[in-house]
Amino acid sequence: MKNRSKDIIVIGFALFAMFFGAGNMIFPPKLGLETGSQWALGFASFTFADAGLALLTILALIRGTGSFEHLARRAGRFPAAFLGLCVFLCVGPLMAIPRTAASTFELAVAPIFHTDGRVLFSIFFFAVAFVLAARPSKVIDIIGKFLTPALYVALLVMIFQGILHPMGRPEAAAGAAEVFATGIKAGYQTMDVFGAVIFNVLVASALAQRRYQGKEALKTAAWAGLVAVVGLTVVYGGLAYLGACASGVYDKSIGQSQLLLSVMETIMGRSGVVLLGIVVALACLTTAVGLTSAAASYFSGLTRGKVGEVPFAAAICVFSAAVSNAGIDSIVAFSAPVLTVIYPAVLTLIALSFFDEKIKNDWVVRLATLGALVASLLKALSNWVPALGFINRLPLDSLDFGWLAPAVLCGLLGLLIPMKQTEEKRRESVRR
Repeated sequence: MKNRSKDIIVIGFALFAMFFGAGNMIFPPKLGLETGSQWALGFASFTFADAGLALLTILALIRGTGSFEHLARRAGRFPAAFLGLCVFLCVGPLMAIPRTAASTFELAVAPIFHTDGRVLFSIFFFAVAFVLAARPSKVIDIIGKFLTPALYVALLVMIFQGILHPMGRPEAAAGAAEVFATGIKAGYQTMDVFGAVIFNVLVASALAQRRYQGKEALKTAAWAGLVAVVGLTVVYGGLAYLGACASGVYDKSIGQSQLLLSVMETIMGRSGVVLLGIVVALACLTTAVGLTSAAASYFSGLTRGKVGEVPFAAAICVFSAAVSNAGIDSIVAFSAPVLTVIYPAVLTLIALSFFDEKIKNDWVVRLATLGALVASLLKALSNWVPALGFINRLPLDSLDFGWLAPAVLCGLLGLLIPMKQTEEKRRESVRR
């Protein structure tokens, strides 16, 4: 017998915990610090770029077959494969997974135990993550039933202490457009849209195990996603406010980890450092387990099952342990330009998927995706190539949506290119 309400809560809690990892912990306070008195606007744009787009991604995937490959199929075989690989590498062993261990060490282990044993800790952390991730059928239940409640209670205690004992008053900030763009960029950095792509593997599996199909599966996933988004919104708002109250105390150049650590130590003393350590450890472990399990499933699928998920999970954990020793700031610095390039193309595919039945010509999807990708690539390169500065004058560039106009224009040009008869037959077979 299905207990839909219970399933929604368990899956929603699991999604919250998997989304709420290293970036979700360190970016909102820094965002609050940078936006000061306008922290609410920065928090709103951050939540939109993070939780809002992640929910849309989950819904887009569940509407299809549940896979990113299906979502991206109309962009062409190579672009779909390329973007899929980029997503799983970014949110997997290259960036997101290593960041979980680096954050746990810098925010929990080092401040509490005063140790510099980063290498030994990374080995221990990923050994635990591997043991839990090696049981993919149990990941949702383990995280949703046991780890998330402890994480959320600890987060609320920390936030309420900061509200009751604020460090100061938020100081005046920059203009609204700059604040909005800052929130969008910080939302990109969490990689939760990519996380939604990879976590959907686990969500789809959990729904199938509970015998949800078709519209019932979509509705259950939507409600579970909403539970996760509401939970994230509450926490983001609290953390951003804590950072805003510190805007008159710390310089904006302070590192993300150091800011959060300093705020908690000022508010709650030594107990704040310990509480923060518990929160970070739970948040990062749940994310690492979810990402490792889903990434291993994806890479196993690329081999058509010839290599099992367990060997891939082991390889991911070993590689991530090595990368994590670079530290949070180095990982964030490396990931920023990569995400700036990849994110717009993925967002374009997600948006167009909701109009899949109305878009008859695959060239619309192909060129729109290509337009977003090229525009974002030029945007990233313009920081080093002054001749590409023209890309910064595109509409909505100040809000970090400069890629939108090229995507729309290229999509419209796609309408002018006739589809081959073979492509039309393929499209018809897919609809059937």
